[in-house]
Amino acid sequence: MDSIADQQTERRFNLAYITLFFILFLVAPSYYQDNPGGTGLFLPFNNIIWIVVCFVLGLALLKILHKGVLILPGMSKSMLFFLITTTVLGLTNSVATPVDWLFRSLAIWGGVLFFFAVAQFQLNRYWQESLLYIIATSAAVQSTYGLIQILANPLPTWLPQTSGAAVGIFQQANLSASYAATGLLVAVYLFTVPSAKLRSWIEKSLLLLAIGLCTSTITTTGSRVALISVLVGILIILACRHKQIRNDFKIFVAIITVILTSAFFSSMLETSTGGLQAGFKKFNTMVDGSGMPDKTGQPSLGSVRYMIYDSTIDLFLEKPFFGHGIGQFERVWHNKKIDYTKQHPDAEVMAVRLGHPHNELLYWAVEGGLIALSGILAIIGTFLWCCRKLGWKRGGAYVAMTFPITLHTQLELPFYISQLHWILFIFLVAIVANHRSRSIKIGISSSLRGLGLATALAFPLMGSIFFTHCLLSLHSTIQFLFHKNRDVKILELASHNLYFNQKVSLIQMQLVLQYGLQENDHGLLLKYETMAKEYLKFTPDTAVFRGLILALHRMERFDESHQVLHRLVSMYPTTKNVLELQSQIMQLDKNLGIFDKFWKLEPVPNPN
Repeated sequence: MDSIADQQTERRFNLAYITLFFILFLVAPSYYQDNPGGTGLFLPFNNIIWIVVCFVLGLALLKILHKGVLILPGMSKSMLFFLITTTVLGLTNSVATPVDWLFRSLAIWGGVLFFFAVAQFQLNRYWQESLLYIIATSAAVQSTYGLIQILANPLPTWLPQTSGAAVGIFQQANLSASYAATGLLVAVYLFTVPSAKLRSWIEKSLLLLAIGLCTSTITTTGSRVALISVLVGILIILACRHKQIRNDFKIFVAIITVILTSAFFSSMLETSTGGLQAGFKKFNTMVDGSGMPDKTGQPSLGSVRYMIYDSTIDLFLEKPFFGHGIGQFERVWHNKKIDYTKQHPDAEVMAVRLGHPHNELLYWAVEGGLIALSGILAIIGTFLWCCRKLGWKRGGAYVAMTFPITLHTQLELPFYISQLHWILFIFLVAIVANHRSRSIKIGISSSLRGLGLATALAFPLMGSIFFTHCLLSLHSTIQFLFHKNRDVKILELASHNLYFNQKVSLIQMQLVLQYGLQENDHGLLLKYETMAKEYLKFTPDTAVFRGLILALHRMERFDESHQVLHRLVSMYPTTKNVLELQSQIMQLDKNLGIFDKFWKLEPVPNPN
């Protein structure tokens, strides 16, 4: 038996872990500062999430060193296999941009290490379920932010500024909705566990409040992902936990009443996303394939999804084993898009740039082939096997709780926008895996212990330094882009940040172009040409294309300019700013008297 001192130390470690878990899901996701949007570390809350995760990793390593015991959860082999396959593919296969691959790989490593870190804290069932209470509360907090974003005018400065949409801290409606759906299903599950009878009326009321608030987010966003996943998830929980529900049928009635009441009142709120009515229209679009135009007049994503998936499958079949290379999707898909639209002239065309096929399996299939897919499928298979070993009553409930985010990954790219979704998903998987964990005693020499302690301290220290630097770099970038201070020196901090350096380089490219065109400086225009061609090898950005076309045209290299313009129009045949550029070049050619050389006497599509 463990001594009293060992038990006290164990309690201290567990208390520290629970405190960090509380900060991770309730404090970190509330951080906001002005940002340009996008993915990854360009969204400020993701930086705070990783800082806290680094502390969890350091704490787990300290516990391993203290006890000399490593706890391996049940899915360890499949997780390590996935980690090895994705890492080796990045090291051996062609990589588009090393920095992008590095941070994508680090996010995967961080998630897998978090999976093993969670296993080191063997809480009893009551406290494990208490962590799920934190998850449900976290979803309720984000849903509260969403209601504020709909009802408040003006919005408080500590929230993302949005026009009447419940996006929470995520700045995207479907992310907010899938997070709310997960929280709702977690709350429903917690009413069916044995410890529910031991919980106070305050805790039960908190769960009902979370269910109501999460329902409001799902209703006001009209998210198909959330609507489908909640419906399917509740049906699974009803099937798996029907005995527990029958034993306390009043609670089940209360849950349904809260959901229906919240949905009824939330449907009356005016939102920019259209609410339930827009959600049902999207369902009709999904079923009959007819494209409902969005507010810009462009086809909605639902109407082009088939084109995206079909062309992506073609890309996979071209290189099915090792794929086209990590980070290569954007380049190869836009090249494929040119041929695909010629072969399928009736297909809806994606107007904007596409960096992800809105399906995680297809994404890895194109970039990593069957090798990458085998790692993902190994995780899916072992997760379902572990759920089956738990029995359908508990295992089925775990499947239900992971369903919203799982479904979301097959329709969008949640893990690249919100690291909170990634960490939450890993935690829910870890809960299942920890039911079949085993302990391994490890001998630790004094030198290894010293190295381990240094590493345990380095995780939170280096993580805090780097991600704080990212936040400062983000601030300086925003100061330059959106504020009156246009002194290029303000970008110096961001230029020394590995993650933000590419963004700064892009800004500098545009400044070179701007001054080159203003001063008719061919030296600057040649410099822009070199930078733009290198950038466009992997990122078919319409703004960079535009700059290159204008630079070549100004240098009177008209043939090259029109070659690039032809490729751009072939790649983005329905994009408004591309068609406007085409009209602009036509007018310039008329002014220079070279119109007949490059243009047929056919009407140009109206960009409006």
